[in-house]
Amino acid sequence: MRFDLTPTGMAGTRATRWMAIGWLLLMVCLVLQGCSTAPTRKEPLQLKLLIETSGNLNSDEQGRAAPVMVRVYELKSAAAFDSADFFTLQNEDKKVLAADLLAVDEFIMRPGTDERIERKSNPATTAIGVLVGYRELGKSVWRATWRLPEAPDAAWYRAVVPDRTVALKIEARDQAVSITEVN
Repeated sequence: MRFDLTPTGMAGTRATRWMAIGWLLLMVCLVLQGCSTAPTRKEPLQLKLLIETSGNLNSDEQGRAAPVMVRVYELKSAAAFDSADFFTLQNEDKKVLAADLLAVDEFIMRPGTDERIERKSNPATTAIGVLVGYRELGKSVWRATWRLPEAPDAAWYRAVVPDRTVALKIEARDQAVSITEVN
C-alpha cells in the first residue's frame, strides 16, 4: 500500500481543513447571531380622533357661545402635561413638554362644529392630551388625557393583517372637555 505524500496531496488536505474550519466559524457566527436580541421595533397605531364642540360652548353670563382654541397632543408620557398649568402649556408647550411632545394639532373651533384627525401615531406615543382654552379657566375642566394601548411589535404580516386602530371622541362642552373611546 502506498500513500501519496506529494506537495499536491498535502495542499489538498490543508485546503480541506481550512474549508472545514471556515464552515465551522460561519456556523458559530450564525448561531450566535440567532441568539442575540435586537430592540423590538413598534408599529404605529392608527388614530381616528373626532373633536366635537357643543352649541353652548364657552358661553358667557348671557348664554352666548364663543369659539375656543383646542390643541391635541401626542405624548410619550402624560406626566409633564398633567402637571403643567394652562398658561405654561398655552405659551411654552414645546419647552415644558420637551422630549415628551411627539406631535401637536391646533384648531380654533366654533360652537357646534367638529374636526377629524386620522393618521398613524408615532410608535412612541403612549397618551393623547387635549387642551381647551375656555373663557373662565377657574370654572372649567380645560385638560383631558387618554392613555393609549401599547403599540404592537412590528411584524411581517402587517401587510395583510390590519394594524390596531384607536378611535376616540373628544367633546368640548360648555365648560369641560372629555375623551371617550368609540367602538
